[in-house]
Amino acid sequence: MDLRRIAIFILFQMLVEITKGSGPYSEKPEGYYCREQIDHDRMSLNCSHQYLTYIPQTKSYIKNLIFSYNSLTNVTLETFRNISNPPNLVDLELDHNRIQNISSGAFDMFPNLKYLYLSYNAIYYSNMKDLLGVLSNFHYLSHLDMSGIKTVKIQKDLFSLMKENDINTLLFMDSSIKTLEMDSFRPFNSLKSLYLRNNQIEELTLFKHTNLYSLYLDHNNLKSFPNFSIDSNFSDCYFPNLEILYLQNNEIKELRPNYFKCLQKLKDFKAGKNPITILFDNLLSDLPRIRYLKLRYLNGGSLRIQPFAFNSKSLQKINLAFGGSAKDIFMSFNDTFRFLPNLRYLFLYRIGMLQITSKQFSELFSPLTNLYYFSCFSCQISQDPKIILNHMKHLVNISLQANLLTKLSDETFKENKRLRSLSLRYNEIGHIDESALPTTLLNKLYQLDLSQNPFVCDCRLEWFINWIKMNRNRKVISRYPQEYVCSFPTEKSKVKLSDISFTYKECHPWSPWVWAAVIASPCVIVIGICVFILYRNRWNIKHYIYLLRKRRNYQVINGQNFVYDAFVAYEAEDSAWVRRRLLPVLEGQMDLKLCIHERDFQPGAFINDNIVTNIDKSETILLVLTNGFARSEWCMFELKVAHSKLIKDETELLVILLEKIDGRNMNHSLKLLFDTTTYIEWTEDIVGQELFWEKLKNALKK
Repeated sequence: MDLRRIAIFILFQMLVEITKGSGPYSEKPEGYYCREQIDHDRMSLNCSHQYLTYIPQTKSYIKNLIFSYNSLTNVTLETFRNISNPPNLVDLELDHNRIQNISSGAFDMFPNLKYLYLSYNAIYYSNMKDLLGVLSNFHYLSHLDMSGIKTVKIQKDLFSLMKENDINTLLFMDSSIKTLEMDSFRPFNSLKSLYLRNNQIEELTLFKHTNLYSLYLDHNNLKSFPNFSIDSNFSDCYFPNLEILYLQNNEIKELRPNYFKCLQKLKDFKAGKNPITILFDNLLSDLPRIRYLKLRYLNGGSLRIQPFAFNSKSLQKINLAFGGSAKDIFMSFNDTFRFLPNLRYLFLYRIGMLQITSKQFSELFSPLTNLYYFSCFSCQISQDPKIILNHMKHLVNISLQANLLTKLSDETFKENKRLRSLSLRYNEIGHIDESALPTTLLNKLYQLDLSQNPFVCDCRLEWFINWIKMNRNRKVISRYPQEYVCSFPTEKSKVKLSDISFTYKECHPWSPWVWAAVIASPCVIVIGICVFILYRNRWNIKHYIYLLRKRRNYQVINGQNFVYDAFVAYEAEDSAWVRRRLLPVLEGQMDLKLCIHERDFQPGAFINDNIVTNIDKSETILLVLTNGFARSEWCMFELKVAHSKLIKDETELLVILLEKIDGRNMNHSLKLLFDTTTYIEWTEDIVGQELFWEKLKNALKK
């Protein structure tokens, strides 16, 4: 027995010697865990959140090194000695590493480097200055992230050693900068996207840059709209090719048409959460290419919109949220949306329509005849929406959630032949006539949501109850059956529509002729007996008895204490994205507490118990969908639990589509999820990523 133990020990030592490299850099620390994965068609080595003080050995085919949230402290050329094939590396992520010293030649072995992340370190100013001078010689470097480096302030001297370079995306966010001279960025001659958000900027001095495509100045303290003209000469502009401009969450008090004279190519403009009190006529007149306008929560109920503020031939999408009465906000109901010939998407949020007349309601929206998507959430709409919907004959999606609709008429959706998605959730609808929602329309829908309405479960609703039961297996009816509950009559209160049934006699009472026949039945019987005697087996009597199904009552118990803001469900192979992308934003920036299985599951417990327990402890469920997720049995289990929580407890469900799901991986559960839930799609495009984070943050803030 002792000899066997000795042999095992010797074999173990031999294996250690074989796997051990030459030198301390190749030794693996206790608890070390790096994993290879494919990120965006590139083979990556993910060593994030490992508390490593050096970079372990890599394989020659590694193109991305994710080394976030470790402890390098000092970075030199020697730091990367364990990288087997340095010319193959294109993406190097060293953010959140407590780096203080970094030599100017630290990255010399990476001639093909494209993406460099140095954010949230404490790099000395002089080191950063020398390094930037060297980085300008990297001909393939296109993306540089310097966000959250508190030791480095933007000034001309910082970039004084730089020469012409190919960096087109620069991130300098989360710093305390009150005054910024953008002329400091002049050495970035190829710059296209500049991220300066969340920097506390109050004063901004621009510089001329003809390549700049997108500028992100949101979440600062700007007091006024930047003057993009040079010396007030509108023929000479600082950024003549700018297409994307974000200015939301500042202190801008005024927007005037002439402010945009130097933004002729602007396509995407956001300026929400600014104390703007009025939107002037022809605000967009100098924006011939504008496509998307987002103005959410400008100045509460004090905002006023002049009649021709939104005049635009190019505008395709408007997103407005004001939190006030339409009567106070719109100065003209006839002209506000009259001159928008190419508008296809209109999203309105908390703009009260209760105090306006049916005529004003019609005048406001009837010009929008080319809309594909119309949403008016919590707009206090009480009148039959037919007065506007009948003009919108091209609508594919109608969402009128959280309004005051009490009934639908035969004319409500009569002209909406292309309708494929209808949401009337959280209204006051008790009865639905079959003529208002004919089955020819219902059977064409991809999504129907009538949940959380106070249904009156009598014979007038029989047709709808029968239809919904027949189609309950279709992935069309959202939140059925849990959120389709009777409110009236009293004896059926809180009974689900799925448990309601009617006898034929209840809903089909006899006519006077039937009663006459019943009364005359003795005579008929006598005649029948006589006829039977004369003509044997001439008559037969049949009698039908219908039984009433038993009803079941359900009681919902409210109340929950949450440990986590969100439970993140994802496949293990997507861990890199969750840790490198999602956690820094949601936990680092938004100060949320997330539950991820690698970190927060209780060791020793069954996996299914861990999943159910932690979902119960989470206020929101966040699904990160990939093909790996679709193939994973545990991920499918998490999806089913999430569906159950959504239906039973109304737990908020957010969906992130990290990659397109192949048809072979699209099961019934995922198809239902896509048919009933709006998802947020991740993209490698930098601008698209900013839209992604904006949507995700807004959804989580709600």
